[in-house]
Amino acid sequence: AVVRSPTTPVICPDPSLARLLAVGSIVLPVVFLAAVLTSAMPPKLLDPTWQLQLAATLISYATLPLVGTLLMPLAQWVDPGNQRLRARWKALRCWTLAAALGFLLLIPLQIYAGLSLYRNVTGTLEQQTSQSAEKLADLRQSISTAATHQELQALLQKVFGRNAGLSASERRLPMAELRSMLLAKAEQASQQLMRQVEAQAAMKPDQLVKETIRIAISALAYAIGFAFLAGALPRGRASSSRRRR
Repeated sequence: AVVRSPTTPVICPDPSLARLLAVGSIVLPVVFLAAVLTSAMPPKLLDPTWQLQLAATLISYATLPLVGTLLMPLAQWVDPGNQRLRARWKALRCWTLAAALGFLLLIPLQIYAGLSLYRNVTGTLEQQTSQSAEKLADLRQSISTAATHQELQALLQKVFGRNAGLSASERRLPMAELRSMLLAKAEQASQQLMRQVEAQAAMKPDQLVKETIRIAISALAYAIGFAFLAGALPRGRASSSRRRR
């Protein structure tokens, strides 16, 4: 029986196919970098929205560098005698390990960005709701205390700005009728505001949570994939037995 050595190629060397695979291993990461750089411009390092967008782009295009990295050992397998491919793959493995660490770091970074964005959005909504409630309270007080159309006009402009005020048809109404009509409108606005507050209180960040989980799981999977290609993870009993020999 003929015993093959571990270095015996299982297929005939094909330098043309090896060169094609080597070119693909360069083109795919370049396309990935182009997509990431385009998404990252202009940089807004402290903006949670920018951070989440960049993380989503990294995950969406991460298949390209992963496949590109895989093409290099395939090229070396197709043409095992090519020392240039061997040296290029040896240098590429360091960058592959760096990519694995980068995807691991992406998990806590995007979770922090998601929490920051949720806090910012919730804080802004609460501030807007509080300001609207204060203006409604001032509006009710202005309608109730104003004795004349001119006084009511001045109070409305004080609360809502110089562009606010009574329309021409409202100025012709008797003060009692006008007061009742404006108070009814203020009550409708108050009820609408209360429905908005209740909707915000019942709102759950479902979409943000789902996106965060998706990016975290994907980042972990890509980190494992790059770490495996870099040789940082065990590859089974056969490889471990060869290392012991």
